[in-house]
Amino acid sequence: MACYGQNSLRRVLTGAAIGLVLAVTGTVGPAHAQTGTASAGVAASKARAVCPPTPLWANTGGNDRRLVQYDTTGNPLSNVPLARDYGDIAFSPNGSTLYGVDFPGSPGATTLYTIDPVTGAETASRPISGPLAAVTSTPAVNGLTARADGTLIAGSFNTSQIFLIDPATGVSTLFPASFPAGIVSAGDFITLDDGDVLAFGAADTTSPSPVFRIHPDNTVVQIGTVPQTFGAAKSAGSVYAFASNGDINLLTSLPTTASTSPLPVTTVEATGRGFFGATSTQDSGSCVVPAYTVAKSASPTGPVNEGNTITYRLTVTNTGTVAANGDFTDDLSDVLDDATFVPGSLTSTSGSANLTGDTLSWTGTLAPGGTATVTYQVRVDTPDTGDHTLVNYVAPTAPGGSCSSARTCSVTIHVKKKHDHKDCDKPGHGHKPGHGGKHDHDHDHDEAHEGEGGKAA
Repeated sequence: MACYGQNSLRRVLTGAAIGLVLAVTGTVGPAHAQTGTASAGVAASKARAVCPPTPLWANTGGNDRRLVQYDTTGNPLSNVPLARDYGDIAFSPNGSTLYGVDFPGSPGATTLYTIDPVTGAETASRPISGPLAAVTSTPAVNGLTARADGTLIAGSFNTSQIFLIDPATGVSTLFPASFPAGIVSAGDFITLDDGDVLAFGAADTTSPSPVFRIHPDNTVVQIGTVPQTFGAAKSAGSVYAFASNGDINLLTSLPTTASTSPLPVTTVEATGRGFFGATSTQDSGSCVVPAYTVAKSASPTGPVNEGNTITYRLTVTNTGTVAANGDFTDDLSDVLDDATFVPGSLTSTSGSANLTGDTLSWTGTLAPGGTATVTYQVRVDTPDTGDHTLVNYVAPTAPGGSCSSARTCSVTIHVKKKHDHKDCDKPGHGHKPGHGGKHDHDHDHDEAHEGEGGKAA
């Protein structure tokens, strides 16, 4: 959701009385009661199983246009630049495509973009046509979310009407529900696990955002208010609202009864950023989660000698359909008791790799099918005063991570121990046939001394 203060947004709304229940038709204008079978606007749906946690994505705008990925505690996982101000962003139901819509858009037209979540670059664009493009004075699209069928729900700051967009054609149509009179979109829609669509509204430029449930029969019920919100995202059944002041707020309760009271929220992070929108791969009601694997190898595989250099290679691969944060750590505590990390040997084809104490960590975002490789070297100590065994483990630390196989997250390398008797390899001191080893050697040595004694006598 973009800044309300732009001159192009001349329609400043005042706090009008909010209708708590509104049934609507498929046209703009007064709504009429509707009962029975749900229309095409929101398909009747069953309660959904709670998904595992997934990252939250948000777009900022103005002087700092960024695409930022957060975990559900508010820690940033990735941060890349964006090409323009987007009124909102939205993942497709399978998480493979990230959409964005320009804000506020040109009079009579606006554009739907696809965005690479790893780099933030625009990969395609399509003009939006139909009634959304005709909104005056500008389309001002500030709400965008995919439905389970792949169409996009869109809202505008300049009208109470809600729209649908076919992402394949860019054609918009009227959604068979709208906000109450005097309320426009604040910036997002979320399909809840019970099948309702959560919609965030705006009465003016400063007031808290009224929050509505849109039922499968297309009735609209306000359930409360939250701090002014410009975007929202869902993870593991919970909804996170991205506030105008940069706070990420967890909505701790989503009642089903009508209310205008503040909803309870917990601020998980005060980022200070200028949020314009937010999304996750679960906003459409789909249970899409990241998936990636890590694998580890070493060369040589051992046994090695003191002074040898060992090269380790770690590979992280996105095996899912969504952009994944493939974090992992590599525990070197049982390596560095026998060896020394080679300075300057740590490299990574993408992302960020760091060694802190005995722990190597990597963080980065990978597109579906994408791979990153991390390499580093250690040199076995001379002398090796450790246990002569180098063992280390790599562990995925982000949602959806696993080892590529049961044996690929650990490597064990043995160090050869030097023989206790340094002269055993010298000529004439091997265990040759007919010799008894140390006993015979001592016997010959005594005889030699006896012979020398005789000469001296």
